[in-house]
Amino acid sequence: MQSKRKNQKIISHFVGLSGVGGVQSNFVEYMKNIESHSSRYQHKIYTIGSVDVHYQLVSDVLDIRKISNLYRLILDVVSRNVIVHFYNNLSSFKVAFFLFFLPVNKLIVHERGTIWNQKSTGWLVPRFVAWKASIVLSNSVATKTMLVKKISIPEKKIRVLHNGINTSINFDCSNDNKKNSSIFSIGFIGRLDSPKGVHVLINAMYHLRNKNIKLVIAGEGVLEHMLKKNAAKLNNVQFIGRVKNPYLFMNKVSLLVVPSIREPLGNVCLEAGLCKVPVLATNVDGLPEIIENGISGELIDATDQISIDLPEGSIPLPEFVVNPDIYELQPPKQINSSLLAKKILELSMSPDKLKYYADNLHNKVTKYFNIHRYRTDLHKIYSEIYFMDNF
Repeated sequence: MQSKRKNQKIISHFVGLSGVGGVQSNFVEYMKNIESHSSRYQHKIYTIGSVDVHYQLVSDVLDIRKISNLYRLILDVVSRNVIVHFYNNLSSFKVAFFLFFLPVNKLIVHERGTIWNQKSTGWLVPRFVAWKASIVLSNSVATKTMLVKKISIPEKKIRVLHNGINTSINFDCSNDNKKNSSIFSIGFIGRLDSPKGVHVLINAMYHLRNKNIKLVIAGEGVLEHMLKKNAAKLNNVQFIGRVKNPYLFMNKVSLLVVPSIREPLGNVCLEAGLCKVPVLATNVDGLPEIIENGISGELIDATDQISIDLPEGSIPLPEFVVNPDIYELQPPKQINSSLLAKKILELSMSPDKLKYYADNLHNKVTKYFNIHRYRTDLHKIYSEIYFMDNF
């Protein structure tokens, strides 16, 4: 056993685990998956700050605020025997400063969305970090497009690795309560912040206030107070706060609406697909890589100017988003709220279409967007890096 562990190659992961999002969820599922499978790799986890109680990891998590852990990370970065995998740190000045003084050997920088917030004039930091990296991973073709066209990362250095989720979760997909209800429940789940476009969905509910349609919003964030104020006169909108289990939430709604202004991929669509919940989403960035319009859901083009006053602390609106029809950059826009309301009403009266979308999305998620495929593809990339310089 000792000999086997000695022959294992080492992967050091550096990932923020203090918040809740697609980056963290995908990483935790990956770690759980490798813990239940034999692996040629030994894994270490570094973070900065506390670990959210939402995540339960068997492996020890090393906080680099402790000097001894920071020293261990530095040794890993300069070692020829270790791959260091940084998550969502491409635009970080602190990471760039850290790497500037070190002779990096085997480094992966995994970009999952922070580049949308980076100004095109601020290309120096992400381009330097990408130059230091052996490979830059992107979680979607849209993210790759943003890296290439916004800050000129060489295309040959980028690999697309779509997220994966645990598709072996056992839960009831029958949704009998939804079938027997006279109320058509639609849902939104996610961070209540500017990129998610929740204000458009609430505006759409004004058009639907006399219909048997109810919106349930799960999540919290800096826009929560403003959104609740906007919905104060509506009796068809319910805020339930942050939920621990997204799958239990999915089983209570008949349609998931994802009205995002920008969305590098859209992990929430994968969770909906696993629960056989159809999705209505914005045709922007990476969402069409999951939702194929008219096949596994429906997409709406964003045509309106953005109408939201951002409070202090909110995520700034991106300079550009990706037009997925031509994979070019364009200024961000939002969905027209009356058109969104019309689409929701149409789908509420089309149970056969909803089932068709739900079944197709479920099949797509279980066959391709599963954590086993993610692990296999990631480990192939690890092997590629290990043998780049005849290690």
